[in-house]
Amino acid sequence: MLFVLKTKKYRMSHKHVVRMLNCWGGNIISTLSKRGADQTMRALFGASILAISFLLMMGQRGFAFERGASFTVLPGTTMGLPYAYTGTPGLYFYSLANYGTVSVPREVSPNIGFGPGSIKADVADEIPALLWTTPWTLFGARYAVLVTQPMVSVSSYGQVPGLGWVTRQTGGLRDPIISPLNLSWDLKNGWHIGAGFSMAIPIGRIKGINGLDSAGAPYWTLQPNMGVSYLRDGWDLSATLLYDFYTTNPHSHVTDGQALYLDLTATKMFGRFEIGPVGYVAFQTTRDSGGDPAAFIASRGLVNSCQPIAPNVSNGCVRAAKAGVGAKIGYHIGRAQIAVLATGSVLSHGQGGSDGWRVWTQFSWKLY
Repeated sequence: MLFVLKTKKYRMSHKHVVRMLNCWGGNIISTLSKRGADQTMRALFGASILAISFLLMMGQRGFAFERGASFTVLPGTTMGLPYAYTGTPGLYFYSLANYGTVSVPREVSPNIGFGPGSIKADVADEIPALLWTTPWTLFGARYAVLVTQPMVSVSSYGQVPGLGWVTRQTGGLRDPIISPLNLSWDLKNGWHIGAGFSMAIPIGRIKGINGLDSAGAPYWTLQPNMGVSYLRDGWDLSATLLYDFYTTNPHSHVTDGQALYLDLTATKMFGRFEIGPVGYVAFQTTRDSGGDPAAFIASRGLVNSCQPIAPNVSNGCVRAAKAGVGAKIGYHIGRAQIAVLATGSVLSHGQGGSDGWRVWTQFSWKLY
């Protein structure tokens, strides 16, 4: 449920990104080898790097979010977290916040209320969450429930030909996310596998002719997810996979293309400190559908359509692709953990992409 602005073009080619990730993964695997880590652990991260390479190469033009839409969850949100492990039974509080400045591409800037121009956006996002890890098991896994209420503030500004310097402020409550099913299997020897299901409920702040001019979205997001974590000898080696299905927007009659996310963590404890690299990649895997081409033309683009309009006429649907790499430094004290992460874009395209830097903060505390 996290609003992300889009970027104009790839800062790096797919080949450059794949080469960089392969190098990053190879360094991690080499380090683990020197420390005598289990071959299965190395296979996990080798497979993760191959998965990223495959995902980056399979993206195709034509996949898109409609005007004003974006990824429901901000890519990278689960970096630094052992998502597959829900902890021992109890109630946990999480505060996941992030802030960054991104550039908005010329073909996308009209989608947030500007004409083509050099537009930037300062985006601040906060996700408070409660996780209840129950004392019960289901299918041999620990059962947990998660609820979140994200909120966002977006300040867009820049120079637009014919209009001069323009600014726009948006934000508010996003659609709340409920995860009624979270299962975590302890496979022993440090290995954990998790699986679950989340829903973004369309009751956030919704406005505009297509319902996408504010923080909320007028459609449901259904999100199955899974994760793998190795937590032993101070290592946190985690991979989290999320997949979004969107219902039809009742305002525009557009159904956004499905989206896939992969977040990676490879950190090590040194005393109370936790340090290591993190990364993420996300993009749409299917095409948008629906909308009304005639209404799009009649309303001068205010009504969405992800169907073809006319030659050389953009329908406002721009494929989303986004990836970044960075590092985490955390500190553990008692039942609380705090961490700061910083990432930079290595891939950004279209609606939902963001070309820039981002600082993330994570705080968790076991309430009881």
